[in-house]
Amino acid sequence: MKKVVIVLLIVVIALGCFVGFNVSKKNKELKNNPGNVSSQDEYYGKRGNISEEERLKFLSKNDEFLVGMMGLEASNEVKTFSNDDMVRFALNVAVERYSTMLTKAKNSSGYKVEVKTVDSIISEYFAVDPATISASKSEYYSTSNKAYVLSDIAEKTLYYYPVSMETKEDGSKEITADALFLNDAQAAQDIEKAKYEGKYSSSNVDSTVKFTFDANGKLVSYQYL
Repeated sequence: MKKVVIVLLIVVIALGCFVGFNVSKKNKELKNNPGNVSSQDEYYGKRGNISEEERLKFLSKNDEFLVGMMGLEASNEVKTFSNDDMVRFALNVAVERYSTMLTKAKNSSGYKVEVKTVDSIISEYFAVDPATISASKSEYYSTSNKAYVLSDIAEKTLYYYPVSMETKEDGSKEITADALFLNDAQAAQDIEKAKYEGKYSSSNVDSTVKFTFDANGKLVSYQYL
């Protein structure tokens, strides 16, 4: 009987040492590599497979991607950017870039944006020739102003953070990004870490959007997942 008790004590002690060693090892790993807590803790944005090069490329235009999408349909199906989607995207970007230089439209509180400015931004972002878009047929075109007019200017409340990428055989890429809602009352450094380092939790994710880019890096379609 004594031998059985002794054996049991030895087993318990051995198990305790094993568990303690592994807990200590895990804590040390988390301390040295905080990014490894990705999928379950605060580095939720690091859960995907996008390369740092592609992540930085997306983040370099992040604010304009985000602003451009304001006012567009939140489609759960893959949606190719329509002509008016591209015009709206370009108008949003134009106001973001040039608001101090734009003039107010006649009989409107909105901004007047020249057709050539919108065409230039569409050429920059989309896989289409802006010459194929008829301004006069757009819901945003004002005949009296002879320009596009953006009246409903949405407030920017979200941020994008790219989490994964898939490359297709034709060279096109699908980049999935979290749309984050971050409280402006947070410390500036915490907001910056969320926006540029993926340091946020799943509770900060308002929605997730998949963007399709052609082989030249131009936008083709999007889908809310």
